[in-house]
Amino acid sequence: MLLSQKFVSADSPMWLIIILILAGLGLFLFGINMMSNSLKTLAGNKLKAIIQKSTNSPIKGILVGIGITVLIQSSSGTTALVVGLVSAGLMTLPQAIGVIMGSNIGTTITSVLIGLPITDYFIAFAGIGSFVYFFSKKKKIKEIGSALFGFGLLFFGLSIMSSSLDVIFTQYEETATNIFTKFSSVPVLGLLVGTAFTALIQSSAAAIGILQTLYSSSIIPLNGALAILIGSNIGTTITAIMAAIGSTTDAKRTACVHALFNVIGALIFMPLLYPYNLLMSNMENWFNMNPAMTIAVAHIIFNLLSTFILFWFRGYMAKISCVIIKSKEQKNPIYQGLSDYSLCTKSPTLALEFTKKAIEYMSSITVQYFELTMDYSFKNNSEAIDKAQAYELELDELDNKIHDYLIKITQVGVENADSNILSKYLDTIKDLERIGDHCSNIIEFFRDRYNENLVLSDEGSTDLKNMYDTLDLMVKNATLAISTGNKQLANTVIEAEEKIDVMEETYRKRHILRLNKGICTVSNFDYYVDILSNLERIGDHTDNIASNVIYDDYSSLAQTGLKELHSLENKNEI
Repeated sequence: MLLSQKFVSADSPMWLIIILILAGLGLFLFGINMMSNSLKTLAGNKLKAIIQKSTNSPIKGILVGIGITVLIQSSSGTTALVVGLVSAGLMTLPQAIGVIMGSNIGTTITSVLIGLPITDYFIAFAGIGSFVYFFSKKKKIKEIGSALFGFGLLFFGLSIMSSSLDVIFTQYEETATNIFTKFSSVPVLGLLVGTAFTALIQSSAAAIGILQTLYSSSIIPLNGALAILIGSNIGTTITAIMAAIGSTTDAKRTACVHALFNVIGALIFMPLLYPYNLLMSNMENWFNMNPAMTIAVAHIIFNLLSTFILFWFRGYMAKISCVIIKSKEQKNPIYQGLSDYSLCTKSPTLALEFTKKAIEYMSSITVQYFELTMDYSFKNNSEAIDKAQAYELELDELDNKIHDYLIKITQVGVENADSNILSKYLDTIKDLERIGDHCSNIIEFFRDRYNENLVLSDEGSTDLKNMYDTLDLMVKNATLAISTGNKQLANTVIEAEEKIDVMEETYRKRHILRLNKGICTVSNFDYYVDILSNLERIGDHTDNIASNVIYDDYSSLAQTGLKELHSLENKNEI
């Protein structure tokens, strides 16, 4: 805190002290956001997949919620991810409840870090972080530096606020004491202040951090601090509520459960505020805890006990959310059907008809993902990353579900004609999923390009647009051929695929020429070549889809491939 004390003293004018308080708050919020964003980047783009695939039991859901929140240092970020997964139909409401409970526990780690006696070393964290960021060329190392810098910055902000508030409290001790004492005599007032402030800044970790500073400076009594702490847990639900606006009914219900969980937890603790205060006061004395750590421990106790109590009532909370948020939409029949294998045993032929509908739906998602990728390639849009992740997860989910459904049909047994169709369907869903993977690769390449401010040349952009235009028509025609069975349409795809191969080779050579002339930079080279390669592979997969439409007999596709392979081997022998 020594550095901040140089900027403020008992003789400093009030306007300067207020500016420093606001500056400290700004630095604290900026630091905690920088740290959270860097940790998210380090965790990679698979956070949604980790959550979605690891929550098949409530206990696992809680553990995943704790782990992810500790990893990204943001319970709001975790709940927003969960709402997004539920909105996409990739997670059920019961699965989401466990993760939400866990996220409330995981967020306490920030207050514990603030409670550790490391405040005086904030300048070291910031200095090391900036040094690592500016002198490292590896992206992951730079993100570690950014996280350390943010960590140091939040402590710097806290120290400025603390010293400035100390001056105000000294100058206006009687007035300040009267105001903050009301939080103890009227705990509901503290609850409302905590709720409103946290909702305003949309970060319970930040609100608790500021509360720790106030209590450490003896500006607010423990009883009032605990009331504000409880209120902050209600205020943090605003992020999930905002994320659910305009989403599906289940996504809104997920946000509702999050609010219910924290509100009910507050209703349990507020009548017990006196024994809660007595417990924390004694623990502070018993364990010789500093004031900031006392608030951190109080935060942990609140969330642990709330989770333990309400864990047994999670089903009731889900039902209450269904009563509060009325259903205005039908659940996606595709997902419901793929989870019900009764049709497979009753009528494999009808089950195959349903599978076709599921593949048509999957192909429509593929088209949307490709169009998003095409748009993002020429215009940076921050929302595209979240949409891309949702499309990727949904395609993976559909690939797995349709695959399992088709395998279930084979276990029952089908006629030769149906077996032929089933084989082509298995092939098609894999090609659709692979197109999605290549779109993900391209999105990743362009995200890095935008982050590093790499600019494509005019010629490079034109070539890329030409390739995209051809592929756009191919993807749409291939997916349309799936639903209509139009062989003529499928033939246009196969003819265009040869053009894509020529484009990829030609544009790659043109790019090398631009590189030699100095029009493009070396940094741009790998990006551009990899993008062309991924686009060419998308063309290959649309060709495979079209071939499945053209050939009535699936075995003939394999025979044709073997003939081509033998022909190539014979040429090599010659």
